Amino acid sequence: MATAELVEIGLMRIELGDFLEVISGEGEGISKGAQLAIGINSISLEGENIQAAMAMQDASVNATVIGEGLALLEARVTLKTDDGVFIHAAWSGRAYLSEGLVAIAPTFRTANDSYTWLNRVQAVGAGEEDITAGKLVYRLYKVKLTSEPDLL
Repeated sequence: MATAELVEIGLMRIELGDFLEVISGEGEGISKGAQLAIGINSISLEGENIQAAMAMQDASVNATVIGEGLALLEARVTLKTDDGVFIHAAWSGRAYLSEGLVAIAPTFRTANDSYTWLNRVQAVGAGEEDITAGKLVYRLYKVKLTSEPDLL
């Protein structure tokens, strides 16, 4: 069995755009079963080994509100680093709406040699949201795996 350790990558800040209720849930407004498309106006990712921002207006979040304060999330974005490298990021996660907390599991893809380390990263993010202000902030971590061969 392997063990896991979290190693911080950096801080990701997101400014949300428009909310579009694609499929209405039960009852009025955003409720159980509602499908939402949420625009993203800006994203920044700042850490020791990466400085990046949203490269183009291709980012969005799809959210499904499935019950008492829980939403399932799917998101995709193209980032551009401060030295001009493009990185594709995608994640799924859970938003605990009544607590204002969000957990995500991002992955990254790039062909640039300076950032190929990201291709091997399974990340997790611990975030806080302020939907009224349209802001999300995540602390992103790399999951560092260590083998325990004696357990096999």
